[in-house]
Amino acid sequence: PRRGVEEFWQGGARDPAISASSKMSNAVSGDPWPAVLLRMKSFEDMHKLWYVLLKEKNFLLGEQHEAKQQRIRWKHHGRLKKVKLSMKRILTVITRREIHQQALRAKAILGKQEQREELETQRFHHEESMKVLSHKIRQAGPRDSIATGAWKSTLQKYEADHAKLLMELAPLRRDTMQMLSADWRYSRRYSDLPGAQRWRKEWVRALQDRVWKPVRMH
Repeated sequence: PRRGVEEFWQGGARDPAISASSKMSNAVSGDPWPAVLLRMKSFEDMHKLWYVLLKEKNFLLGEQHEAKQQRIRWKHHGRLKKVKLSMKRILTVITRREIHQQALRAKAILGKQEQREELETQRFHHEESMKVLSHKIRQAGPRDSIATGAWKSTLQKYEADHAKLLMELAPLRRDTMQMLSADWRYSRRYSDLPGAQRWRKEWVRALQDRVWKPVRMH
């Protein structure tokens, strides 16, 4: 049964099923993926390409490890470098695309925030006017007069406008109070980048386990 492990040596230098000429032709590789072409791809396409490159990287690392065990010279360092460079460019394109999307979302939220501030100001003035009219109506007592009728009709108008403002403010409050956070796809820590990965935050002075102080030699 196929388990997928055999793909790590099929078509490579240690595959007994193909000839030497086929092995030489399979070892020929082109240029790494340029960022210009990666920018035209969707996230799903780059996600698939990422795993294709990851599979090729594991394939090459397996050949490199076997060459070290056999103590023979491995000739495909350029292919491994191209794969790592393509993976790094994919991360760069995805990161810049997400930064652009966050900037667009921030611009939209700023516009909604300005609209919300204007409506909140109107709501505040309506509530203050409603309090003043309610106080006047209570002070006038149960007797009817022209002024009391005018106050009541104005109060009803303010209450209707206030209810309309609250309906308009509900989605604006929900949109402006949410926290902007990056998508979970971009918050992962990718460990397949070239170079060493330092988990210890050495750039933060307070997080260092031991701070070395200069010692004066007298």
